[in-house]
Amino acid sequence: MERKRPVYFSGQAIMGAAAVLIGIFLLLDNFDVLDARLYLRFWPLILVVFGGGRILYSSHGGGRFVGGVIALIGVFLLVRELGVTSLGLHELWPLILVLMGASMLLGGTARGRILGEDRATPDSRSIVNAFAVLGGVQQSNNSQDFRGGESSAIMGGCEIDLRQASIQGEDAVISTFAMWGGIKIKVPPTWNVIVQGVPFLGGFDDKSVKPADPSAKCLIVKGTAIMGGVEVTN
Repeated sequence: MERKRPVYFSGQAIMGAAAVLIGIFLLLDNFDVLDARLYLRFWPLILVVFGGGRILYSSHGGGRFVGGVIALIGVFLLVRELGVTSLGLHELWPLILVLMGASMLLGGTARGRILGEDRATPDSRSIVNAFAVLGGVQQSNNSQDFRGGESSAIMGGCEIDLRQASIQGEDAVISTFAMWGGIKIKVPPTWNVIVQGVPFLGGFDDKSVKPADPSAKCLIVKGTAIMGGVEVTN
């Protein structure tokens, strides 16, 4: 008996369905069939559904964080439209910082578990740790047992050069966080790169050339880019 595949609703599908519904309501309003304003005031539900989908189907903390923020904004706008509260977004925006900080804390502890699984405690040379605020940081690592690490750029930039490094295990994981800043990671041409980052008004750009060897070592780049960018190149 063939097992049915689970159905996943992409953000594009949700937005497309929302556009169709809004168009139908406006069309019926033009023909005096109904008052579209009574229904369109529920438009923030689109954000709630979109954010909820990101929370349910994201495989990492960055995606769940972005989904939570979008869903939270949708709930807040919905209660405003319904007249439940008169508060503005400018009064609740610090809550987004709380969620962002919690996401970074959870990401850091998860990275620690990944680095420690089934392997001896890594020394400092096998891990990168780049942090830039209102400035720039350049680091290079030539460890022959590279494990991964983390990089954060807030209104600044980080450049990490791994072209002389090697991975002894199956893969290495770098957790990134870019907010109004940029992170650039240079990797050897023999590495395979998998990007699992979540952009929020930002972007992740994998410019690396994929190796022909199917058993090539793998670098996994995770994290979140908020009005910033993360670029991987070789």
